[in-house]
Amino acid sequence: MIPQKNFKSRLDRFIHAPQTELLLTVLILLAVILVIAEVALEGAGVQYELVYLTQNLLTGIFIIELAIRYFIARKKQRFFRNYWLDIIAVIPFFRAFRLLRLLRMLRLLRAAILLNRNLHRVSSPLAASLGVQIGVFLSVGLIILIGALAIYLLEGRNNQAFSSLTDALWWSFFTLVSGEPIGGEPETTGGRFVTLIVMIGGLTMFAVFTGVVSAVMMQRLKIVMDVKNLELDELRNHIVICGWNRSGHLIIEELHADPSMRNYPIVVVAEFTETPEQELKRLDLSQLYFKIGDYTIIDVLESVGIYHASRAILLADASHPRSDQDRDARTVLAALTIEKLHPGIYTCAQLLDRKNNVQLRVAGVEDVIVAAELASHLMATSVRNQGSVDVLAELLTVQIGNQFYNISLPEQWVGMAFWEVSQLLKDEFDSILLAIERQINGNRETIVNPPKDQPFLPGDHLVVIARSLPQVGIRK
Repeated sequence: MIPQKNFKSRLDRFIHAPQTELLLTVLILLAVILVIAEVALEGAGVQYELVYLTQNLLTGIFIIELAIRYFIARKKQRFFRNYWLDIIAVIPFFRAFRLLRLLRMLRLLRAAILLNRNLHRVSSPLAASLGVQIGVFLSVGLIILIGALAIYLLEGRNNQAFSSLTDALWWSFFTLVSGEPIGGEPETTGGRFVTLIVMIGGLTMFAVFTGVVSAVMMQRLKIVMDVKNLELDELRNHIVICGWNRSGHLIIEELHADPSMRNYPIVVVAEFTETPEQELKRLDLSQLYFKIGDYTIIDVLESVGIYHASRAILLADASHPRSDQDRDARTVLAALTIEKLHPGIYTCAQLLDRKNNVQLRVAGVEDVIVAAELASHLMATSVRNQGSVDVLAELLTVQIGNQFYNISLPEQWVGMAFWEVSQLLKDEFDSILLAIERQINGNRETIVNPPKDQPFLPGDHLVVIARSLPQVGIRK
């Protein structure tokens, strides 16, 4: 069972790797070109056979790709819902059914989704500005190409107006733009049906282009490209926020302000009556997703890709009126479920009552924050040491000044004393060493301000104050 899970995990990483997705995009575009060449060269002997064999080879690759996606899919019904169009596109039709070969071009839609997703990895603003345009232009190209090839195959032998593939392409383009047949009238029933489809496609594209001019329609198309086409279960290394309260938008703003985490997709799942986009309107929402559902239910957590998330944040949910005890109970239940589904995930939970901390620690939750308790400590510290809150306020945000950073201990520093490492960090990285984080008997312990001769051990982590993440281990 474990070897099979490891094999599935390796296949999952391979099929969703950016390099694999870019290669698939290129192969899909190549397959579209070969469909055109196959129609144009039909009856041309050796050249046609070479194109036909190459097309079959690519179809075989696409079948293997979809078989891998089916094998690693946790929900087989979701696989068929997401990839039914791709399955139709790779059905190996016989040469006698030459018109049905045009269905292979439907994979252009998958190429648009893959291209948009990889643009997000490179630059979210670039993806936000180009995602809709890519979808629209590929849709237009798909209608023109399928219309031209279909009318050529149906009418080319008996109708002089469609005797060449070039004439058919111009006819398809002008018919799409004008909304009526331009350049020739089809004579067969199949040709008339293709004409109707191209005309309807032209009317649809006109409506889309008109909508793109308006800001409202642009936003709607952007949401379609970002959320519907990029399914939540396709996300990898994302952050899942379970529950919502007044601090939710501040957490997301803080994560977006950190350059190292700015491109992490964030999924917020809660029982919203209305999703809180207005609270986050100052942020780039292209990498932010909302899922309406009960995050204590396994199916809901699976639908937001909890198996592939890198971090989970559990907030004391205020989306519905509940007692403090009920909110903490939901947090504990969600934490137990998440740690059971994905033991390797980092989890941070917010509690309203410290007494519920025991269950979270047993479940494997790394960090627990009691908001009211922390606020009380800050106020007491401010009273005892006037002005100290300004220091803490700067350290607890990445938006101004210095921040806390947790970094791994380089191998060459193992065995060195705390004071020696402190001097190295200050001299080379202008950073202040505060504490050592160490695993003791399987539990994480933080030693704040240890003795100056405290030696460092393999596996230790350093907690430092710095203006930016110190590149420890890389000499200047």
